[in-house]
Amino acid sequence: MQLASLGFLFVLLPVGGLIYYFLRGAGRRWFLLGYSLLFVGLLSPLCLLLLLAVMVPDYLLARYIAMAHPRARAILLGCVIKDITLAVVCSVLTELDKLILPVGISIAAFTSVGYLIDLYHSECDPIDDPIRYGVFCSFFGKLYIGPIVSAQQFVPQLDDPQMTAEGITRGMVQYLRGLAKIVILAGSLQELIIQWETLLSLEVTILGTWLHVLCYIFYIYFTLSGYSDMARGTGAIFGLDLPENFHHPLQSSSVADFFGRFNISANRFVRKYVYQALGAEDNGPLSTSVNILLITMLMGLWYGINLNYLVWGAFLGLFIIFEVLYIERHVEKIPPYLCRMYTFIAILISFCWYCGDSLAASAASLRVMLGLGGAAAANQSCLYLLQTHWLLLAASVFLCSGAVSPLLARFTRRWPTAAHTATLVWNLILLATSLAFLL
Repeated sequence: MQLASLGFLFVLLPVGGLIYYFLRGAGRRWFLLGYSLLFVGLLSPLCLLLLLAVMVPDYLLARYIAMAHPRARAILLGCVIKDITLAVVCSVLTELDKLILPVGISIAAFTSVGYLIDLYHSECDPIDDPIRYGVFCSFFGKLYIGPIVSAQQFVPQLDDPQMTAEGITRGMVQYLRGLAKIVILAGSLQELIIQWETLLSLEVTILGTWLHVLCYIFYIYFTLSGYSDMARGTGAIFGLDLPENFHHPLQSSSVADFFGRFNISANRFVRKYVYQALGAEDNGPLSTSVNILLITMLMGLWYGINLNYLVWGAFLGLFIIFEVLYIERHVEKIPPYLCRMYTFIAILISFCWYCGDSLAASAASLRVMLGLGGAAAANQSCLYLLQTHWLLLAASVFLCSGAVSPLLARFTRRWPTAAHTATLVWNLILLATSLAFLL
């Protein structure tokens, strides 16, 4: 059963929430584990087997790492290789449409890897309770796109998770907004992308190519951030606090800042366990450049075992190297609007690699975007498609701008009663519209 489905919204979530409400203490932990495993099993029995292949051996072997067994290092290495292999298998199966989860088992695998490494370095306490460990790795909400949580962040919350009216309300609103991002915005943008691709297959234009890539960026952002919002929302409903995973990345002031805002938990994971381990920026310009390229390429492969994703990460890595080595010391002298403009253009061009079917197709699109392909600036079909979908594009730009929260906060301070009424009405509209798109 999908997280963004009528069955989950009207059956699995309310029934699960009702049962959870009447449980206490260890009963809630047992329920969360069983509920998460049921959720994954309903999606795909193969996913459930892969998930158990991550959790069971790691939990059993973690005790030897915790007690500093003579072979603790070898055990850790074996677990890491096993989990990364399973994550790669999961990613390949997802690319081949054999799995339903967009990222799926990779989240559980890297969650467990982070825990084992922290345990080896004595940065966290061992999780002796298998139920706590199971919920930590497999909580159903975060299996789609994360966030990846550390044991220090998540496990203490399982001592006595509180299901409150405030948490349920906040969680449902956040879940609903994530659902709306996916079914209304991302769904509409996906249809528009198909129309752009059909149009470009007949006649390539510069404006059409730019708008195709722009729509793809919006589609990716609303899909990933929508699942992240739904994860945080379901967590809040069940009394668990999950960290933010996307923070208005298209408003970044540098490409490095974009990587820090786009899939925050994955970026932190790679920086902590790969970048810092390689020496970060401490071993000279050449080592720094190699390290940055490595982690940006790994971040590209995070979204799938695909050569285009690898090149996308490397392409952005070149910008980050330039920023770190040459711009960082002078950034205060550059007007903020120029920084944001440069960053947005760099991100927009980079996604030409992300959304391409092949490197050759992406390179051809990039030449067109830069005006080097001899294509026309626009045509009547391109202008018509823009004219008929300008409202969707305008809404996407506004919602990516980060302007909603400060405007709502200001409105709430000045007219609290009207703001609460308007928020209620808006959430009801979102629910009704989302249901209409799901039907």
